[in-house]
Amino acid sequence: MNNTLDTRDLQKRLEKLQSLKEGVETAQSNVDELMVSDLAVVQPDFDEHMINVKDILSDAKDDFGGAEKELEELEFLSNEISEWNNGTQLIPEADFEDYCREFCKDIGDIPEDLPSYIVIDWEATARNIRMDYSECEYLGRTYLYR
Repeated sequence: MNNTLDTRDLQKRLEKLQSLKEGVETAQSNVDELMVSDLAVVQPDFDEHMINVKDILSDAKDDFGGAEKELEELEFLSNEISEWNNGTQLIPEADFEDYCREFCKDIGDIPEDLPSYIVIDWEATARNIRMDYSECEYLGRTYLYR
């Protein structure tokens, strides 16, 4: 089950998105300053250059605009999850039952040589274990974390 997310990886993504946002904002500020500077009056091809710069900036804003909601979600989660910097695992809700099965085997609650005639209600077991987990949303999916 490799669908889990590690908050340390999400922190890297958060920092990258924050850096991109800062870069776009800085570029916009620089363009705004240039538009009112003495260069706008003195430089002969200034308007042509600025059209190219504005197009590039517009493309960068469009590229970042799709990630703005993700940035907001990551900033919220980084404040919401107390162990964010220590590598909390976010388990997709749809995979939680499988996660519980693996977890119970890994910690030794289920013996390796369990006879095949014994049946475990993993759905009920997952419901019981879920009480110790919190829920969060990221990119439209529900995740559970401890």
